[in-house]
Amino acid sequence: MKITQEEEVVDRQTVLHIELEDDDLAKYLDRGYRRVVQRTLIPGFRKGKAPRQIVEQYLGRESLLNEVLDSMLPEVTGLAITEKELDVVGLPRIELLDMDPVTMKATVPLKPEVRLGAYGDIMVVQDEVEVTEDEVGDRLEQLQHNMATWEPVDRPARMGDMVTAETVGTVEGAAFLDREDFVLFLDEDGTVPVPGFAQHVVDLGADERNEFDLVVPEDFRDPALAGKEVHFSVEVSEIKERILPELDDEFAKSVGDGYENLEALRQEVEKDLKAEAESNADQQSRETVMKTLLEETTIELPPLIVEHEIDHMEDQRARILGRLSIRQDDHLRSIGKTAEALRDEMREQAIERLNRTFVLNKVSEAEGLEVSDEELDEKIASMMSGSEVQAADEPVSNELRESIRGRLVADKTMDRLVSIAKGETTARSGAALDEATESPDAEEGERSDDAEA
Repeated sequence: MKITQEEEVVDRQTVLHIELEDDDLAKYLDRGYRRVVQRTLIPGFRKGKAPRQIVEQYLGRESLLNEVLDSMLPEVTGLAITEKELDVVGLPRIELLDMDPVTMKATVPLKPEVRLGAYGDIMVVQDEVEVTEDEVGDRLEQLQHNMATWEPVDRPARMGDMVTAETVGTVEGAAFLDREDFVLFLDEDGTVPVPGFAQHVVDLGADERNEFDLVVPEDFRDPALAGKEVHFSVEVSEIKERILPELDDEFAKSVGDGYENLEALRQEVEKDLKAEAESNADQQSRETVMKTLLEETTIELPPLIVEHEIDHMEDQRARILGRLSIRQDDHLRSIGKTAEALRDEMREQAIERLNRTFVLNKVSEAEGLEVSDEELDEKIASMMSGSEVQAADEPVSNELRESIRGRLVADKTMDRLVSIAKGETTARSGAALDEATESPDAEEGERSDDAEA
């Protein structure tokens, strides 16, 4: 195998030119032969029994290689990368240039160059959180609304009512809404089906009809209606009023697992609000530290891994839409964007995600942070008990173990950064920090589908 590496490294990517000789091709030709011979009829031989030399003469060497190109190209590229001792991250881009001789070009993304800023100098001040009586009252009111009941009333509709109505909506002569039992919560600022609809239903009684026109705002979520004049015909069939329970001891006993009295519920609400506020404050501190560190750090990402990250994000979105039974083209129409425009928007987010990953890995190196096998096993057991991963009797793959380890290291690193920024601990100094700051290499952290550091 002849390997030539281009001297110039551009954007942390290097290019390999690979040419395979006959000895290199032997095992791939044999692999292709074993596939082809099972389905090829050659005169004078039973199916699957013709020797490779005969099959190769009958079909041609290229036919045998075409059978295994999908596995041969990345396999050969991997061998070339190993031979050249390249420090890579992500998948290379491979181009087949010729079949005789077999030659290819591989663009290989190298590990990003990360030059850390002085993360030991980052400071954050997190004020002590306080919960006001108004906040407690708002949460209790929210609980009231959650436990409200809806009762039919014999009066005209008001804002805040739940109305059932036969509703027909047309735009440019075509119906986009035609429901005999359209149920709508009348909200002053509601946008269903379009802004301003609820105001034309208020004051209608049961069996009363109203016809009206509305001009939909230009920035409406549905581009098929945005900026258009729509015509509605509405006939109310039922009006329901929300009945709130009394905020008393009996109400407290009905919430969740039940509380002894209203004061006990109030104390629990205050406790929950304080915990939420502290969690939000902690998250804000983490974001502040990360934002500052990213601003002070220089990172050179290979373009290929950015494209791979965008591909990964698109796959995630496709899976979510699939679970919701939403076609991708319908989704694009609903947000008024093309696939290309949406991909361009993802680019900035992909770069930020990758920057966070590589920065955290570099800090973990500088701080000497690791996750022991015992910590990893404990986390996996915890996840399994909560059914977050898989059934307890199924083995955990090495790939999944390392993914979980990567997340734990990232969490531990972020905790260390916040602790340093709050003055609770100090950053490691001296040779370890200098080496981590100046080294052009960075370990790639494991990527999580459901959460990012």
